[in-house]
Amino acid sequence: MSQSQATQATRATRATQAKRATRATLIALSMALTSWVDAAQAAPAPVPTQAGWVQGLSGPDGGTVYMGLPFAQPPVGELRWKAPAPVQPWQGVRLADRAGPACKQDATLPPAGVPNSSEDCLYLNVHVPPGAQPGSNLPVMVWVHGGAFLTGSGSQYDGSRLAQTTGALVVTVNYRLGIFGLMALDALSAEDPAGNQALQDQQAALRWVQRNIANFGGDAKRVTLFGQSAGSISVCQQLVSPAAAGLFQRAILQSGPCTLGTLKREQALATGNALALKLGCPAGPAQLACLRSKSTDEVFNAAPSLDFEDPRTLLALSPWVDGVILPAAPKDLVRHGKFHRVPTMVGATKDEGRLFVALAYDLRRGSPLTEAEYKALVTDIAGSATLASLITLDYSSKRLGSPNLAASALLTDAMFACGTQSAARSLSVYVPTYAYEFQDDQVPPLAPDPFMNWGAYHASELPFLFQSRIATTPPSPDPNDVASPAQLVLSAQMAGYWGRFAATGNPNGAGQLNWPRFNKLTAATQQLAAGRLSTNVLGGIYSKHQCPLWDTATALGLGL
Repeated sequence: MSQSQATQATRATRATQAKRATRATLIALSMALTSWVDAAQAAPAPVPTQAGWVQGLSGPDGGTVYMGLPFAQPPVGELRWKAPAPVQPWQGVRLADRAGPACKQDATLPPAGVPNSSEDCLYLNVHVPPGAQPGSNLPVMVWVHGGAFLTGSGSQYDGSRLAQTTGALVVTVNYRLGIFGLMALDALSAEDPAGNQALQDQQAALRWVQRNIANFGGDAKRVTLFGQSAGSISVCQQLVSPAAAGLFQRAILQSGPCTLGTLKREQALATGNALALKLGCPAGPAQLACLRSKSTDEVFNAAPSLDFEDPRTLLALSPWVDGVILPAAPKDLVRHGKFHRVPTMVGATKDEGRLFVALAYDLRRGSPLTEAEYKALVTDIAGSATLASLITLDYSSKRLGSPNLAASALLTDAMFACGTQSAARSLSVYVPTYAYEFQDDQVPPLAPDPFMNWGAYHASELPFLFQSRIATTPPSPDPNDVASPAQLVLSAQMAGYWGRFAATGNPNGAGQLNWPRFNKLTAATQQLAAGRLSTNVLGGIYSKHQCPLWDTATALGLGL
């Protein structure tokens, strides 16, 4: 055998051994999870809800989880595009041992997709910390998932560790997505002036919490509504929605500022009218019956889809100003103090835009953004020669290192960082407000990318908060799930901040760096990074992200 053949044989042997080792690890993990489920069959006592009794599962940490609890009737058939209807009561005890289906969505969309989706999707999950019982009056944290109002589900987020760490009940919810939750038509408005079924679903889940959470050990008067990306945008929309009054007492907005994700009525109507015509259901007395007769897939396949190459399509299907659920644009209502006066926390990640650039170019086609494509993107986004020239100066690919990094910085600043700072300034005039920027840039990317370091990308703070991918147990076969000691400390610090905010409306507590309130003078922003927890003051974050440029552009009605 030649040396090259021997080398190849050795490599083949090592590859086979690696595959066997990985398979063995996966089998061991599967057995461990199966054992957990088997052990969990010694379930806790059933809990009453207004619709009937439910039976949860005990976790290895001593907590309890209740999966797939319905908070509204399935919005199917004649209930499609209608307000969530009350749950029908059931007899006996309902076993809450598995998540309900996610709301209808494209299972191929990144990062992982949700294979089991349906119009019948209005379910929530309750994660209860160890020792909780009726009368415990523990804080409650209601999580609204992100996904551009097109993807995601509550069950993608395991709230058990967060519940255990914070001592709060963590509730994760589904809400109708895409055209099923955000359809706008004159005929629908005539039937019910309140549109935005996606937001109404979230409110129905919050009402379920108000009516039932005390039976699980929660305090209905200490409910924190928190969410990320589209979930964060939803939180801001609930802050200004009259129908959400009294449903929550604190709010956390993560990477989804009030400046994003609200369409004008005419924009939403244009999409709805186009869909109706595409489905052969023109305006007229029979339009709604025609639309409701279509199958789930017929409606879904006719709806607009996501185009990662055009950042403006990321929120093309979004909540819209219907005059009832959303009286006006949230950014304007917040600026004028027309919102529910509850303590707020607002923040973003340092490199939000890198995820979107990577998805649009690096991962989708296997090559980075070119200089010519970057210039075309700038011209397209700017909408005016004046703004395009300013962007070219401040976001030079030569100065920032590459077209990828320049485009990422542009999207980070224009869509996230500056809107977050703007929201903090507006909110802080009226309520206690705490701002943060997540800056840990050692989080593994969603997939290997040879063209760009993802840095602190969009959603990279979530494993730290939920203590999921960076958890030390159960063991994971993915080497990227290993966290450094400093990252584990950061995770505990973040859970501590979020938990104390949920409990008291103030993130501060003994043993942690003080987090000052945000105000227009100091613009204090807590910087969250492994081994580098600090406070930025005097507008440092605002200036670093070129916010004077974007504030001017917004005032002039230019750009994103």
